[in-house]
Amino acid sequence: MFFKDVDRTATKSSIKDALLTIAAENGELLSKSRADALADKFKRGEFDPMLAKFIQYSDPTGEQATRRVDNERLAA
Repeated sequence: MFFKDVDRTATKSSIKDALLTIAAENGELLSKSRADALADKFKRGEFDPMLAKFIQYSDPTGEQATRRVDNERLAA
């Protein structure tokens, strides 16, 4: 099952179930309450499942490097 097959018109319950299934198939832990919260965000258009694993933690070094590159491009 791929999450791209689920759209915002699906019920929150079916989106939650899809998230739990995908997590289980990938060997990842996902609580029912977290899946419910993510399904709610997805219904509101605030959650992109393809980016979720990348945006759930802070990367200060990467963010600083990105700012430096952006500043260098602006200065050029």
